[in-house]
Amino acid sequence: MAAPFGGSMDISTPRLSPGRRSSTSSSSDVFIDDYFALPGSDDDMDMAPKSRDVFARSATYGDLPHEILLQIFHYVHTSQQDLQSCLLVCKQWCACGVQLLWYRPAFHKISSLFKLIHIMIQPDTMFPYATYIRRLNFSLLAGALDDQLLGRMEMCHRVERLTLAGCVQVTDATLARVLQNIPQLVAIDLNGVVQLTDATLSVLAERCPRLQGANLTGCRHVTTHGIVNMALQCRALRRIKAGHCPLVDGWAFTQLLRHCPILLEADFVHCTQIDDGAVREVWLYPNLLREIKLAYNNRLTDHAFPTHALALDLEELRNEGKASTLLPLLQDPIQFQVCEHLRILDLTGSTQITDEAVRGIVAHAPKLRNISLAKCTRLTDESVYAIARLGRNIHYLHLAHVANLTDRAMLHLAEHCTRIRYLDLACCVLLTDASVIKLAANLPKLRRIGLVRVQNLTDRGVYSLVERHTNLERIHLSYCDKISVPTIFWLTQRLGRLTHLSLTGVPAFRNRELQSMCRAPPGEFSEHQRASFCVYSGRGVNELRRFLLRVFMDESLAEQYGTLDPDIRAAFQSSLARYIAQQKV
Repeated sequence: MAAPFGGSMDISTPRLSPGRRSSTSSSSDVFIDDYFALPGSDDDMDMAPKSRDVFARSATYGDLPHEILLQIFHYVHTSQQDLQSCLLVCKQWCACGVQLLWYRPAFHKISSLFKLIHIMIQPDTMFPYATYIRRLNFSLLAGALDDQLLGRMEMCHRVERLTLAGCVQVTDATLARVLQNIPQLVAIDLNGVVQLTDATLSVLAERCPRLQGANLTGCRHVTTHGIVNMALQCRALRRIKAGHCPLVDGWAFTQLLRHCPILLEADFVHCTQIDDGAVREVWLYPNLLREIKLAYNNRLTDHAFPTHALALDLEELRNEGKASTLLPLLQDPIQFQVCEHLRILDLTGSTQITDEAVRGIVAHAPKLRNISLAKCTRLTDESVYAIARLGRNIHYLHLAHVANLTDRAMLHLAEHCTRIRYLDLACCVLLTDASVIKLAANLPKLRRIGLVRVQNLTDRGVYSLVERHTNLERIHLSYCDKISVPTIFWLTQRLGRLTHLSLTGVPAFRNRELQSMCRAPPGEFSEHQRASFCVYSGRGVNELRRFLLRVFMDESLAEQYGTLDPDIRAAFQSSLARYIAQQKV
């Protein structure tokens, strides 16, 4: 017989269906209090011989109910060795432990999958192993998984979560056949399964009505028809990702909003056919959406958001008698919904939206935490003033390439949004040290800041990043050509949590010795890009910190990299003296 975990075991246990206790257990007729009764009590002395026998047989851990044993074994589930030891105790423990051991098998190499399939297809197995599997993740075997191997998984008809991210060899027909046999599926990840079509989505919608999450990112053959089928039949859908699906249009988004009442996340990044008509329904009807991603869609305008322009459009539709067909539930008078649940909104690259759209969004989504308006080139300071109304709610703000922003808006933002953790101001070319100084002084929770190509930034602004707070973890200073090596030295000494520092294109760091500690440039970079590439990450940051410390401890070596500011030099010498004193003690 095949062993529960691939080895050999001298144990024979009847086949147990999942969730059912062994027929050999006699504890079903005994109250739970009997398990904890103290031997030698008066009650024991008065027990009839038959009752005393029942108690004796039931007072063992092996006779605990199946459900209780499973709950106990969850505490050792993280240690496969401990769980395998539990399997060797008795039949009851073995029956429970096998279920947990096979609940989520791990495949780190293709040979592991071969072994699992070999055990499942044996005709005389000790347990119905395939029925115990609830989660399958093939992402680590993406390049090797083919139709023949995946087809064997149709035996696992109780799978609830299936991950096939990057499995480019899997075909539509095989995937559809497997999905027909797993009606309890709750979540599926098909990211990068390039052969996927609407045919498989139709099977998924028909056979898996309990589906709550689907990742279809990069499935370029998927169309609106396939997603609409899912929306109509998978009413419990909570999360859907359809990014980089160019054949999906706004009707798919509309049907999801209308037929999936508990939809929480919708990701349609790079779906350039989604228009204003689909997005406006977010603001017209009640919903539970927490995350909307519509990045890189140039078709979106102010008419997609709760603005005066949209209100005029709707009034025109009503006057023309078209509102009843296009917007069947439209209120009279027209009122925009307040999306209290919305936390994340990504409109990166929406080049047609203006400040009016941002004002409308903030007014009707007052609890936004993460807003991405990068590359929304028509925005001005007025958008930042509107965002500032979110106050302490806003934590992540992306404004890269919004070139019209000035110091005045940043000063206002720093005063009102004091809980920002991530701020991206790359290519905001009008900003100066004044913005960075104010942000550093008012944002105690700031962890990451992007200042790429903020060319007016000088050493004074960088010094301000460490004057009050030392929690910064990632700093992007590429192409800020006025920054010197001494400034970065003090930055690395003060920021103990720093894990990423980008200095690409900074003239002071075009030094062979300094660049030897940065990570390798991407393979697709040109020769010119490779020459200027300078990014320190992880261990590289620690190496740079130690190197610069040795340099600036020796004034003769420090001269070739520049001199420290007098105040910084005094602070450095003072801290160095304290360190030496502590070492002597």
